Amino acid sequence: MPSDHPEPGSPQTILFARFRRRLAQIPFEPFRVVTTSGRVYDVPTADHAGVVPILRIIQIADDRCNSVEIHALHIAAIESLRKRRKAA
Repeated sequence: MPSDHPEPGSPQTILFARFRRRLAQIPFEPFRVVTTSGRVYDVPTADHAGVVPILRIIQIADDRCNSVEIHALHIAAIESLRKRRKAA
């Protein structure tokens, strides 16, 4: 969406929607969720996360079977984990 047209909704609604879009993106690009407490959670594949839309909760798991549930109110940012190429 062009930057001169802001997305409608509260910041939490927007970030929740962005999270869902990131999970459905083909091809999938790894990303990181930053919470309001400053903790970060990496989502290396779409299989590592899910959503509970009615409760507005995201779930993120790691390869060691640890998982966390985060309410949309506590999503501060979503960052790409894609490695950037250095300019030559």
